[in-house]
Amino acid sequence: MAGTTTRDREKTRRVRYGVLLSLIMLGGFGVTGSPYDRIGPGPVIRIGTPARGSWSVTTVVVRRSTWFRWAVAGFTGERMVRARGASSTMSQAMGQAMDASQTTAALVAAQLTGRRTPTGSAGLQVTGATAAAVTSGLHLGDVLLAAGDARHLVALRGQTDLWAVTADARNVRVLVAPRVSGESLGASEIKRMSGISLAAVRVDSDVAATTYPLGVVQGPSAGLILALARVDALSSGRLIGGHRVAGTGGVGLDGSVTDVGEVAEKVKAAMAAHTDVFFVPVLQRDIAVRAARGGTMRIVPVGSVSDAVKWLCAAGGRSPACEAS
Repeated sequence: MAGTTTRDREKTRRVRYGVLLSLIMLGGFGVTGSPYDRIGPGPVIRIGTPARGSWSVTTVVVRRSTWFRWAVAGFTGERMVRARGASSTMSQAMGQAMDASQTTAALVAAQLTGRRTPTGSAGLQVTGATAAAVTSGLHLGDVLLAAGDARHLVALRGQTDLWAVTADARNVRVLVAPRVSGESLGASEIKRMSGISLAAVRVDSDVAATTYPLGVVQGPSAGLILALARVDALSSGRLIGGHRVAGTGGVGLDGSVTDVGEVAEKVKAAMAAHTDVFFVPVLQRDIAVRAARGGTMRIVPVGSVSDAVKWLCAAGGRSPACEAS
């Protein structure tokens, strides 16, 4: 009996050591970093000051994953991607993408609110103006989008375009997005001025404008909501029609909406913020619909900023842009 008791104790001790070793290994597995990042819904950032409703930019957060989190991702539904590292080059590129998105959104919003179809060009920003140009209504920071005669306006992409338009013209019509404060642009408008005065204006093709600063948020995916919120601001907060609106999508200079990443995570972030309407690029509709399953948020696919404006106008929104869309 004594021998049996001793063997039992030895067996129990080995089991305990095995369990302890397993726990230690599992604990290490749970805290040891893996070569994967996990992507999840991020903060929702409110922008603009609509009369009723809200505009929200959706974001995602990227965190390093442990091997344990990676192993159970198939059960938890967390999305894992190979870690790419936080290189200064990548960070700079994403920051530049946000700057370009801000500028494009401001230009598109200025043209739509001015009842114009976007020209597809960033235009030329005024860096110096003669007294005659100032008298005609041009100021530093204004963006010259197109110029021509009463029949046709030509998109301005460089100084040579401006010289070509003014070469033989006595009077010129210019589509201008005026700088209203800081780097913000107002609704576009047609100005008439002499060809000589316009030719003497100093311009820069490196146009910069801002709709709503977003701090550390990077990348191009806020472009659609930035453009819509700016149209709303230039429409006295009436375009939104009282809805709580979020969305994702890049924006081109012609107003087109382009595909972006992490759509599902942004949809989940918007749902958690009790959003009513979520705009998404047309080709990414199915991703958004799957992510929104079980909720009441409406997914609206759009191919352009004008498409989103049309939907809002039909849903009770009011804006001069409703006439341009």
